[in-house]
This record gives sequence, structure tokens and C-alpha cells, in this order.
Amino acid sequence: MKTYRQLCFCCAALLITLLLAAAGCTREEAARRESLRLTASGDAAVQNGEWEEAVRCYTSAIEANPLNTDAFYGRSSARLVTGKEFYLLARAAAGEGETTRAREIAAKADRDFALAAEDAAAVLKIDPNAARACYVLGCVAVYQGDWLGALDAFSETIKRAPDMASAYQRRGEVYGYINDTENESADLKRAARLGYVSLEEADAPEDDFSRTAGTETEESLY
Repeated sequence: MKTYRQLCFCCAALLITLLLAAAGCTREEAARRESLRLTASGDAAVQNGEWEEAVRCYTSAIEANPLNTDAFYGRSSARLVTGKEFYLLARAAAGEGETTRAREIAAKADRDFALAAEDAAAVLKIDPNAARACYVLGCVAVYQGDWLGALDAFSETIKRAPDMASAYQRRGEVYGYINDTENESADLKRAARLGYVSLEEADAPEDDFSRTAGTETEESLY
């Protein structure tokens, strides 16, 4: 009798364990699905140029699934765009002699660039081969005037994605900033051979981030 009761107890314990495991898997799957849904909402907001809404959606997606690299990248991209907008506004204010206002706006640009870089770094921790994350880091470095950092980031992008024309284009432009004409010419020619198309040539008014994934100018972040 004692053995029978022990057997029943063991079976019950096993059943409870299996049920709890199944429930846990169900919750994890539900969280992943919700994260994907929120990421899609963020992507839709990007298409509409609604950057703050995109950030909100991507943030919620990350909270649901902290391993969602698409959400991290999306948020990083959105923050890079808002950083660029603040950057241009700061330059305009400075040009008009509004020094105090320019500094205030520039601080917002610096904040968004730092957040973009933070998210890109988070992507690389999850997926060290993420070329797009390296690309974002390169764009942030350009806006910060860190030419060596930009060269390193774009070179890392090319290591991970040897056929990304935009990476060659951007690295070539940075070489131009530091007067390295030989490498500038080589990279710009390589970008052209790979099919790089500038926004002006594409006759497209929207920001690069509003493009669908997979198009060449989609990776052109600045």
C-alpha cells in the first residue's frame, strides 16, 4: 500500500511538473507572438514617419521579448532618425545665431544618438554577426565627428555583409572627410558596382528608414 501511494505521489508530482512546464512554454510563446506583433506595429509607424510611436512600440516589443533583435534594431533606427532631425535643427538654430537654443537642441540630438548606439550594441550582444547594428554605430560615429570610430564600424559592417553597398558608400565618404582620396575612390566605386543608389537619384522624399527592408537605400541612414 505504501509503495502504491508513493507511486501515485510521484505520478502526481510529475504531472504537475509537466503542466507547469507546458504553461511556461505557452506564456513564452505568447510573449514572443506579442513581441512580433508590436514590432510590426513599430515598423508600420516607421513607414508613416511616426518616430515616437515607433519607439513606443519597439520598446514594448523588447519588454515582451528581450531577445527580439528586430525590435532593438528598429528602435535604434528610429532614434537615429530623430537624432538626425535634432542635429539639423541645432545647426539651423546656430546658423541664425540662436546659440542657447542650438545647444538645447544639440543635447537632444546627442541623447538620441547615444540611445541609438546603445540599442545597436544590445543587438550585437545577442547576435554578434548583425551587420545592420554595426552600420548604425557607424552612422552615429559620423554625426559625432568620430571618423576613426565610423571607419571601424563600417569596416565591421562590411566584414559581416560584404555586399552591402551603403556600407562602402559611407566608409568612402568618411575617407573623404579625412582626405584619404585613394580609399575614398575605391569604396565609392565598389558601392556603385554593388548598385548603390542615393536618395536623390532614387527621387524619393522619405527618409531612408521608411523604406522596406532589403532595398539598397534602406541601409542609408544619414
